[in-house]
Amino acid sequence: MDSDSSASDASTRALKRAVFSIGAPYAGLVLAAAILGALSTPEYHHVVYLEYGLVGLAWSMVAIAGLVVSVITVRRSGHLLDGGIHWLVAVLQGPVVIAAAVLVPLSIACLNAYQAGFAAYDAAVRSCGGPPVLAWGGWGAHITLPTNSDYDRLKYETKDFLLLGPPAVYFCSAADAEAHGYPMIS
Repeated sequence: MDSDSSASDASTRALKRAVFSIGAPYAGLVLAAAILGALSTPEYHHVVYLEYGLVGLAWSMVAIAGLVVSVITVRRSGHLLDGGIHWLVAVLQGPVVIAAAVLVPLSIACLNAYQAGFAAYDAAVRSCGGPPVLAWGGWGAHITLPTNSDYDRLKYETKDFLLLGPPAVYFCSAADAEAHGYPMIS
């Protein structure tokens, strides 16, 4: 009777470990959404790339760790677990694997876009000898001068890795931007 009790305890521990380890990424996803909600700000658009990149990579690490622990637990304790538990864990692992596979490269692209905005602005400042003019294309085409109140929050927003719209282009003067077809809106 004592060996049955210890086998039952081992089976229960293995089940809890397998389910908890795969549940951790799901809880982490809720936590990541809460963190992004708390961090979100309409100011300084380029900072959104940093926030998404860091939170996405952190969640991805939690997801990968949860998957590893879950797989190891099921492999080592498989003889203690019912066959249905194997399927439950596999079904729960599927969305985590897909989300991590999508989120890791997307997070890296966000961090790259964040860094690339600084690099592009610094190169334009060196090239122009001072703050460059921002020119925006597309439906809301306009020129943003360094004296504009929106300039500071937009000056690094030149790399849009999702290509949802034309990124800002740097020019040394408003006249250069207008010569390239960007309208000056007052």
